[in-house]
Amino acid sequence: MSNQNNNLEQLLDLIAEALIESPLVSTPTIVEGSQKYIRNGTLQQGSGEGVLALFQKEVKANQEDLNQNNNALLDYANEIDFESDVTSFAIEIQPSNDYSSGYKVAVISNQNLSTYDITNYVQSHGDEFSSNPLNVSQFIPLKQLSSIVDVEKAEEYLDTNIFELLPTGDTRQARIIRFFQELNALLPPSIDDSDWDSNNDGRVDREQETDNWEGTNQYNQDNSISYAQDNQDGNIDEEDAFIHRLKDTANDTNSSKTIEDIYNTILPYLTDILEEPISLGDDRPKYRNQSSGYLQFRNPNQGIIIRNTNQEFIEGLDPSNLSYLDTLNTDGTVTTNGTGFTITMWVRFLDKVSEGTLFNFGNPIRGVSNDGESVDTDAFGFRLETFVINKDDEFPTPSFNTFGDCADILTNYNTDLFDNSNTARFVRLVVNDNGQLRDSIVGTDGTTSGAGKLDNSIAVLGSTDGRVDRLLSATHIPEDFSEWYFICASFNPAILEDESHNLTGPNNENYEQTPNFWLNHINPDDNNFTNFSNYGNKCKVEIISKSDLLRARGYKG
Repeated sequence: MSNQNNNLEQLLDLIAEALIESPLVSTPTIVEGSQKYIRNGTLQQGSGEGVLALFQKEVKANQEDLNQNNNALLDYANEIDFESDVTSFAIEIQPSNDYSSGYKVAVISNQNLSTYDITNYVQSHGDEFSSNPLNVSQFIPLKQLSSIVDVEKAEEYLDTNIFELLPTGDTRQARIIRFFQELNALLPPSIDDSDWDSNNDGRVDREQETDNWEGTNQYNQDNSISYAQDNQDGNIDEEDAFIHRLKDTANDTNSSKTIEDIYNTILPYLTDILEEPISLGDDRPKYRNQSSGYLQFRNPNQGIIIRNTNQEFIEGLDPSNLSYLDTLNTDGTVTTNGTGFTITMWVRFLDKVSEGTLFNFGNPIRGVSNDGESVDTDAFGFRLETFVINKDDEFPTPSFNTFGDCADILTNYNTDLFDNSNTARFVRLVVNDNGQLRDSIVGTDGTTSGAGKLDNSIAVLGSTDGRVDRLLSATHIPEDFSEWYFICASFNPAILEDESHNLTGPNNENYEQTPNFWLNHINPDDNNFTNFSNYGNKCKVEIISKSDLLRARGYKG
């Protein structure tokens, strides 16, 4: 049943289309007369007041056609094969005197069906709108309407200058934005540094025959519109391709439309930023050694003994008359001030492990055991020594796990001990000052003791005393096996070392753990820096590299 209704619907659609284009519908009045309106709750035919009724299907809109022929139209529609060929039949409207309308409406078919006169079904005899109107009630006529506008009143209330509707060109800024959008869309993917230089020799990889970049052909095959136009083996369609890179490999169409052309166009505008920067000239002279040579110890166990053939001892180094020390009375008061001493030498350290004495006179810690119990009261002298501490070595006491952990707490001296190496080299001066051991280690924050005066138990390297962390505050030698270092070790008995402990500054500064104080550079009375304060360590070791010294003197380092 549904197929039958569908056939009838298609037939009525064709009838309506043929009628609206035929002479039968010559004016909008005919369409309006066929329309149906809802008035007073009922469906009525003919134009007028009310709500216009439009139907979803032609069958409902033209129910009178079916009532008129007792379903004869439906039977005929069911004989038509709409699925096989919809163009094999047509609706014919021809002039005829046999009907009051003057026209005959028939279905002409090429599907072995006879011509079917449907004039009486689609309209009634006599009054054309009496009982069966034309099948055009679903159409809505269009009317041309015009309004007379009072120009003066319109101009009074309306803005007649509507610039937004006028066609204008893009602003300059809009054109610039659009240019860069297009450029970014048409430029091919950038080339990585590893693609230019796959062998990491610092230069572009080039073909020997052409001197071009060896990746040129593959890059064009993957990206170039010029390559896509001229070759069948490209890896990108022409419509998806990008601007060609170089002029000498482009086709005729793109020979002047390459990335190289863009570069040549903008080059004159960028001379200032493309110009190579002026390198600063170094007019400093290169230092030339003044002496004819130097004495070199080739192995750690080699050394030199200095002796005076004209007298038994070198001046100042007579064990029975240690003039570099203060001469004391039995009650400890000073009878004669000592001269002190200064040791200087150039040293170059060639490894990470060598340790030992760089210079010594006598043995200041002779007879001192690791636990500090055994002491030789006749010991005398001084020694300048170097030692190495490994970052991962186990710390001798439970205070820290490793020496590296201990170094992490130093915040104002030797703060970079293990940043570039797992070992750190130090130099310290140890002096036996009339039975009191002193060294050059300074007080720093984070360590468990101050500086200067030594207990016997921490005089020996490798001691198990809890204050071995102070060794990390000795003078640090940076690790550079090609650098010479000038070491200056001094002892000044006039410095008030014993009186320097437990001092505080005018604002309660803690000097016990202030390195510059122990290096004789801070006056405790006013907390100002000075070249010599007379407070701090009696022993002091300072270094400077040869490069820094030459630069300070105006030479090339």
